[in-house]
Amino acid sequence: MLSRLKTIIALLRNPKVSGFPKLLVAGAIAYVLWPADVVPDLAPVVGWLDDIMFLLGALSVLMNAAPKPRPGAPGGPVIDVTPEPKSGEPRP
Repeated sequence: MLSRLKTIIALLRNPKVSGFPKLLVAGAIAYVLWPADVVPDLAPVVGWLDDIMFLLGALSVLMNAAPKPRPGAPGGPVIDVTPEPKSGEPRP
């Protein structure tokens, strides 16, 4: 669970990921925290389900927007979350 949270944070900080998925995740977090919902949270289970589904959908869009793995990368398919080096910095 902690590794997924680290991946989400890395994707939110990664300049290779477009702004729309980042904005969608921020909106989903705001929707979960906002007291006024489409389905009020006072409804026992249904009120929480819409919040969870919206957040999971936004995270799914963010994960699908992740940069694709580099060809020939060791260890199989991995999400590349390393930022591009700034001009003048050597590549690792």
